[in-house]
Amino acid sequence: MATESIVKNEGPKYSEMLIQLVQEFDKQLPEELTFEETLEVGIDAWNLANNKEFLVSRDLYEKELKAYKDYKIIDEMVEFKIEKFPKFNNVIVDYSMINNTLQIKTQTQENRFNSIIKQMMNVKTKND
Repeated sequence: MATESIVKNEGPKYSEMLIQLVQEFDKQLPEELTFEETLEVGIDAWNLANNKEFLVSRDLYEKELKAYKDYKIIDEMVEFKIEKFPKFNNVIVDYSMINNTLQIKTQTQENRFNSIIKQMMNVKTKND
């Protein structure tokens, strides 16, 4: 089994940027959302923002956006992420809370794509 290489982020922390994104729109999100659900909305917006240019170029952005329950807020969050954090395009793949500190796991878009391809290639069919 291949091991993942862990690269320590030396720049701004993705956790801080994600918290800033979520806090900016906290009052617009449904009150019944838990903290974790709010983070997940933020992660969805973050990752959608990273793919917006590609999706728009193929007329898929609106369709993808409308798959979200609160798509109008997600769209605003996408624009905020693009405006405030344009150079930070790693995909957020996981998060955890350790000692009340948000920990974010990211991958470069290339590594994420390669990971998905490897997973697809390793899937066994029922006949195997």
